[in-house]
Amino acid sequence: MIKPTEGASLPRSQMPSAGALLLLMALTALGQMATNLVVPSLGVIAADVSLPAGSAGLILSAVLVGIGLGQLVVGPLSDREGRRPVLLAGLAIYVVGSIAATLAPSGILLLLARLMQGLGASAGLALPRAIARDRYAGDTFVRVMSMLTLAMAVMPALAPVLGGVISGQFGWRASLALSALSGLLVTVVVLLALPESHHGRSREGGFASVLANYRHVLRVRVFLGYSLVSGAAIAGGYAAFAAAESLYGGGFGWAPTSVGLATASYAMAFLTGGLLAPRLRVGPQRRIHTGIGLLVLSALLFLGLTAAGFVSAWLAMAMIILSQIGVGFMLPTAVALGLMAVEGAAGTSSAVMGALHMIAGAAGAAVVGAIDAPAVWAVPLILLGCALLAAGFAILTRPT
Repeated sequence: MIKPTEGASLPRSQMPSAGALLLLMALTALGQMATNLVVPSLGVIAADVSLPAGSAGLILSAVLVGIGLGQLVVGPLSDREGRRPVLLAGLAIYVVGSIAATLAPSGILLLLARLMQGLGASAGLALPRAIARDRYAGDTFVRVMSMLTLAMAVMPALAPVLGGVISGQFGWRASLALSALSGLLVTVVVLLALPESHHGRSREGGFASVLANYRHVLRVRVFLGYSLVSGAAIAGGYAAFAAAESLYGGGFGWAPTSVGLATASYAMAFLTGGLLAPRLRVGPQRRIHTGIGLLVLSALLFLGLTAAGFVSAWLAMAMIILSQIGVGFMLPTAVALGLMAVEGAAGTSSAVMGALHMIAGAAGAAVVGAIDAPAVWAVPLILLGCALLAAGFAILTRPT
């Protein structure tokens, strides 16, 4: 059993209702939906709005930049002003940005609207974690964080499929319209059903209090340890996604549809690990150690198969699936324990952790292109490096 964090000042309920949990999961998934619905249509969108050749990826990057930067603002702001008003403001920005993206007549306006989508979606990513930290403790908090993390991880697999169907029937603007409609629906539910969870906050100190919260969070060694452990695992996952086309398409001649199904299997593997871990009834530290062990094992097996000349597309996919089961096994627990290590600044700690995760994911994807080696060597080497980093950062989580 995980003990509630000492010093908690608010009474916390034993179990969340199904409705509350679904709402927090929907908020968490909004940013991933906005990012990935348009993946099947990137080339068409870039041509329609006259973006330069080779810049279609900016349509995704704009949202990710907005999410990364926005979290650093909405987290500490919610510690000062409350979760509900900051969340509603973020959702309003998200809906307006989604509508603007749907109607954008040019590439520049589309990218600005996508940036606006990301800024708004950052509230949906950072604040559900803070709300859960306000409301729940101990094992309940870990279970809630598991569901939120799974919602964030599975949406990248589901959204491109949904976006492809919608775009094929109604055009790419319909996919962006769905983002606006989803955001509007979630906003209405928040207005009607989500009360303020952060009480006893102080508005004194202005910007100095925000900096003080950041200093407080960044001095908590255990929090940083769990944030870096989970960030290293996320970096490996992003690297595997980024390398999928070169691994399966360039390396083994798979068609784009098959490559898409392969990456969808990664998300399903993450989901499997996340659902399996609580059912094995092992302690939180054991979950993290087991997950890291699976990361190391899968990377070493992948490298061994490549060195022996036995690797195939299916075996490569099996090794990456094994690694993502490991990530699903340990990531939700690492995120939960990291947030539990900080008392009194849930919004800021959630923001810092989220920003570290975004940086780690971007670094993992970037390293794929920087390694001058075939994907069958580059992918397992990156996975092994990320696994060893996670193991090293885990030392920071040990009590002094």
